[in-house]
Amino acid sequence: MLKRANRLAKSKDIQTAFARGRTFFNPFFGIRFLPKAGEKQFTVVVSTKVYKRAVARNRLKRLVREYIRKNLDQFRNGSYVISAKPKITTLPETEIVPAFLGACRRIK
Repeated sequence: MLKRANRLAKSKDIQTAFARGRTFFNPFFGIRFLPKAGEKQFTVVVSTKVYKRAVARNRLKRLVREYIRKNLDQFRNGSYVISAKPKITTLPETEIVPAFLGACRRIK
C-alpha cells in the first residue's frame, strides 16, 4: 500500500491534475501528470466501463499501485492520475505491468 503522502486522494487535487496536467497514453492506460515540487502522488482509476465486477477493478488497481510502491524513486515529483482503458481487459494479468510501464516511459 502506498504511504499516505504518496496518495492523491482529495477530489480538488485530482480535478486540478485533470484540468492542468499533461496527458500520456497508450492503448491500455491514460496518465495525467502535473509536475509539482514536493511529493509524488498517485491515484488509480478503473471505471465500470473497464470491468463490471468490483473484484476485477480492485485487482487491477492493486497491481498498478504495488508496482508504483516498489519503484517510487523512478517517478518524477508531481501528481499522477492513472486511468485504465477498456482495451486492458484483453491483456492477461502478467502483461498489465509492462503495459503500464509503456505509458510511464513517455513521461520521463
